[in-house]
Amino acid sequence: MIAEAQHQAWSRFVSWAVCSIVGLFLALLGGLYLIDPYDTGRSPFSGEPNLYGQKDVNATASVGRSPKFKAAVIGNSTIALIKPSRLTELTGLPFAQLSVPGSQIPEQLTVIDWFMKHHDRAAKALVISVNRDTWCTRDPQRAGENPFPFWRFRDSSVEYLSGLLSVSSLEQAGRRLGLVRSAKAQSAMDGYWDYEPFYAELLADPRRWREGLFRQGNDQRGYPDGSFPAVQVLERKLATLPADLSVVLVFPPVFSAKQPKPETPRYTSEQACRQAFTELAARRPNTAVVDWWHDRPDLKRTELFIDQIHYRHPIARKIEDDIAAALRHLRERASMELSPRTRA
Repeated sequence: MIAEAQHQAWSRFVSWAVCSIVGLFLALLGGLYLIDPYDTGRSPFSGEPNLYGQKDVNATASVGRSPKFKAAVIGNSTIALIKPSRLTELTGLPFAQLSVPGSQIPEQLTVIDWFMKHHDRAAKALVISVNRDTWCTRDPQRAGENPFPFWRFRDSSVEYLSGLLSVSSLEQAGRRLGLVRSAKAQSAMDGYWDYEPFYAELLADPRRWREGLFRQGNDQRGYPDGSFPAVQVLERKLATLPADLSVVLVFPPVFSAKQPKPETPRYTSEQACRQAFTELAARRPNTAVVDWWHDRPDLKRTELFIDQIHYRHPIARKIEDDIAAALRHLRERASMELSPRTRA
């Protein structure tokens, strides 16, 4: 009898412990879902998107779904210094900066899908960085080395809930509730962040900085057959977008020392890639190219670069001017094509 009573007591304790753990788990998950740490808009309490654009992607979903913006800059850190506020001034289109540091093609396409999902016919323009080290590779399915939270941007509730259960989500929930002070890198409400301060240590060491700038690549590496699968990947993605959505493909600059020598395999390969994306832009209506691929005097000036792929503000301002000019040209061309129909 004593053994039986002990067994029953133990069984009740185990049942209580299991139920308590399950209850706490469900309460935690439900609480996180309602708080919506990353402001994805899934919570019934979600309102106007209000997270600051953080460098570590914590607010990308919030900025990307905001109805304040009708246009977006997509890419990795090679396009991050483009100021959306200045593009807004130059074009009249309210821009968001949605670049993700270290991102590759899958991440960038995911951000495009998220922005378009939440803007549909309201979107007016996309500026997409076609970085040669990202888009001119053999594997467009390869994700970046930096962990990217795909689960935040996908439609699967199961995937979202499973991703939500993490220490980082708890910390972000604390920040959302004002219980935890953010030590993360903050930026403007339009998603812009200035990467220059993150390189202060490098820039303070002239020898190491110049060594990185003038490091020579292997010009014998390349893809001589001119096959670049990412071109087809981007073309299929653009085909799903509204035809009246203006798209600008930006070929971001690199420091002159990174440019391959003419007539080498890498030079031939990169030029073939550049040509393939230029032809893609020509095939799609309402699409333009801002081409900073070729070497030019500004790209030889060491003071305008942090490293071989990260340029500084003076170059960013010139690229912004070119993007704005490209968008104005697309708008004028569309207006001219529409005019005869209107008169008819």
